Amino acid sequence: MNTHPPFGRGFGLGPVLVHQQGPTALDWVTFALVVLLVLATAALLMSWFADRHGRQTPALAGASGTVADPLDVLRIRYARGEIGRDEFVQATHDLVPQAAGETEAPTLEQPPG
Repeated sequence: MNTHPPFGRGFGLGPVLVHQQGPTALDWVTFALVVLLVLATAALLMSWFADRHGRQTPALAGASGTVADPLDVLRIRYARGEIGRDEFVQATHDLVPQAAGETEAPTLEQPPG
């Protein structure tokens, strides 16, 4: 039975001791990049979850943090493309106050966009 490695005698490069003085500059740069990547990913996830779970955007909030006029909110949503024209016209019709004796819908101005 052969007890030696296939390429000569001895242990090869396995037990070679490398005396390290500490982390090199490349180690620090790699560490900084990994930390930066983790922090950026966490910030993006927090931003995404905050937007998905009902936090008001500053454009829709008034000075006191309350929602602005519903028609303004509707116009902003239409301008952003969140709702289509038919939905905009129907919602505007629903929000515009009608006179008690009026049977027809009031004339609507052309939606922005």
